[in-house]
Amino acid sequence: MSEQHLVFVYGTLRKGYRNHHLLAGARDLGPARSLEAYALFLDDYPYLVKSQAVAPVAGELYAVDEADLARLDQLEEHPNWYCRETIMVLDQGGRRRQAWVYFFPRPQGRLLASGDLREAGDY
Repeated sequence: MSEQHLVFVYGTLRKGYRNHHLLAGARDLGPARSLEAYALFLDDYPYLVKSQAVAPVAGELYAVDEADLARLDQLEEHPNWYCRETIMVLDQGGRRRQAWVYFFPRPQGRLLASGDLREAGDY
């Protein structure tokens, strides 16, 4: 069995958004929220920035294998565009879990002060 990695998604990989199909083979662990506050921006894409502490970020937690993680890295152009790092998240049961997340190096677009992409509607 291949090694499993936890990935926290906050943008287009979430259910109902255009890149969610890339998680078709992943195990859905449900809603989650970042333990720390970050800044979530929206322009052409959602951008998570760690240099500003605005609010905990809402998203979903998935268990992925090596192949899934490689596909996500390709989508996010890691490490040249987004950079994959680990953070602590709270899962739907209130447990702290360490998960991969994709950060952008600088603010871009408009700030989503709630930390939830769903604030933007059908963007």
